[in-house]
Amino acid sequence: MKNARLLSALLLVGTALPLPVLANGTPTAAPSAPSAMKVLSRIDLAQADQPTAKSTDDVRGASQTKTTSPQPVGAFPTNEMSGMPVIGLDGGADAIKKDVAALQQTLTELQQLQLQTKQAHWNASGTLYYPLHLLLQEHYEGLSKYADTIAERLLAVGSSADGRANTIVRTSGVPEIPGGFLDDAQILVWFTNAYKRVGEEVNAAIKATEQVDPTTSNLLQEVEHGIAKYQWQMRAQLQRTKTDPNTGWDLNDNKPVDLAPQAPSKP
Repeated sequence: MKNARLLSALLLVGTALPLPVLANGTPTAAPSAPSAMKVLSRIDLAQADQPTAKSTDDVRGASQTKTTSPQPVGAFPTNEMSGMPVIGLDGGADAIKKDVAALQQTLTELQQLQLQTKQAHWNASGTLYYPLHLLLQEHYEGLSKYADTIAERLLAVGSSADGRANTIVRTSGVPEIPGGFLDDAQILVWFTNAYKRVGEEVNAAIKATEQVDPTTSNLLQEVEHGIAKYQWQMRAQLQRTKTDPNTGWDLNDNKPVDLAPQAPSKP
């Protein structure tokens, strides 16, 4: 760090400045150049009043405000049941248990996808940066609406909804997307697989609730319809055709993308 500052000072000292010229055309005498030490002292003085954060701890520790609650944190997830009158389900306690579990897990996965679509939206890089930037924003907004619908259904059947960060981290089946810049091929593969996984989870939730709560099951079908659409919009960009193998090599450093083919279903 000191060497870098000294080099900067020496460069400043050695910078040639044009000499001012008098009206009669005679150049003035060149002013004496400041020494490197003088330049360094000026740099130190200029930087002295500029606070810099050494780490996120400096920012996090900037406030001494305590955030506490008399209510226990509870488990992850916590789905508290209301004691107020609600529209009952056929099947009693077992039915409501299946219903809440299906809705809560779907909510968690939708929130996880919300976070990951925003992460990729911000950090998308490569040839497909702009179309992916726009597409991921559309997906984020759609996932947000689905998450809100599912959370409100939890409240409608008499349960609290758990959208806390720790619940997402501890119970989601979708892995974290990598940090840093994300190349376009990586985004296509990651979301093709993530949407496939969540779509399959929602399918299981549809089957678990179709007998005990047809309304929840129908709402979950709408969610699955949206997830399937988003998954198609990702994999379509790597779809093989009869005229183009479309391996994604042009997006992936001249190597095919790592997306395992699946045997086509029979019509």
